[in-house]
Amino acid sequence: MNICGRWIFAVILAAAPLMLRADDQEAAEAYRLGHEAYEKGEYRDAAKQFDEAGFLADSAVVKSNALRARIASLQMCKLPYQEFEAIERMLTDYPEYADFVALVNREYELGKMYDEGGREPSFWYLRWIPWLVDGDKSAEIYRKALERAPFSDQAPRVRLRLAFLLDQEGKVKESLDELRRIIREFPQSPECEYAYLALGNGLFELSRRGDGDARYAREAHDVFREFQNKYPDAPENDFVRTILAQSRDIQAERLVTIADFYEKSGRKEAAEHYLAQVLKEFPDTNSAMDSERRLAKLDKSFVPDDFPARSEPRYQRYSAYKLPEESGKLLIVPGRGNRKYLLPVYDLGIGKDDDPPAVATGNVEETKK
Repeated sequence: MNICGRWIFAVILAAAPLMLRADDQEAAEAYRLGHEAYEKGEYRDAAKQFDEAGFLADSAVVKSNALRARIASLQMCKLPYQEFEAIERMLTDYPEYADFVALVNREYELGKMYDEGGREPSFWYLRWIPWLVDGDKSAEIYRKALERAPFSDQAPRVRLRLAFLLDQEGKVKESLDELRRIIREFPQSPECEYAYLALGNGLFELSRRGDGDARYAREAHDVFREFQNKYPDAPENDFVRTILAQSRDIQAERLVTIADFYEKSGRKEAAEHYLAQVLKEFPDTNSAMDSERRLAKLDKSFVPDDFPARSEPRYQRYSAYKLPEESGKLLIVPGRGNRKYLLPVYDLGIGKDDDPPAVATGNVEETKK
């Protein structure tokens, strides 16, 4: 490239920012058009104009004002996800001009709106079609709101709800992490009690589907024990006792399975070790008696206990109540045919001293005579 060409190229590079640079006057004009559209109730057009004003503006103040007006317009035309994206942009790009508390509270509201079934239309001009909408964004919005304000008053409730949503999406481990955070960060909240139960039950279900090192089973045991100590009068304690007993059965059965493998492999010493572990750690399980019998067969020097350990019930107990006695009056039930379904229902007068009413017995004519 010769000297003249280099000079022209340098001039173009220097002039490019000036050619591309918009001025705040154009942004002010777009803002004015957006304001007029907003006053007319044309909120979507207003949102577009405010978006253009933010794009054209050079000043951070003008950009933030345009973005704030766009958020208000999107809220009015009921486009929750676009409003959420605008709020996130405001909090990320212009935090010094943002009302942090109000915007984060609005994010919590948008998450709840989605959680209760609210959806954004896929196409604005087809928004009258109820099923043509985008998917559920509640988990995404809840996560962002919790990142912004993890210790707000709404955080325990929202985090518990987020754990449920993640579990429904199949993200079980992420769901359990949210429950652990509730227990760790909000131990005095009402949601903490439900977090204990959900966490313990989730860990118990994981232990049933494969838990080689019994990590899930041990954590579930610890969680439920903490629940019993912290909430001794909770009505769910009977359920907790049942789950703990079932969990011990699962762990004992897993040890028996390992003992079976070693016994079939001819390694009787290893089989004896796992059978003895069942008797030592889980003497009250359903596998204990079988383990004791097999251990006595493998090890002739083994002497079983005369009194087996007391076993907890494996099924939850429910209170039984006597059915209340019927104190009301008996009524005639319409039968089939003869237009009886169209006839009124009369009181038989049972329990009264006098005879039943004539109109109920059909002897109206005899009464008149």
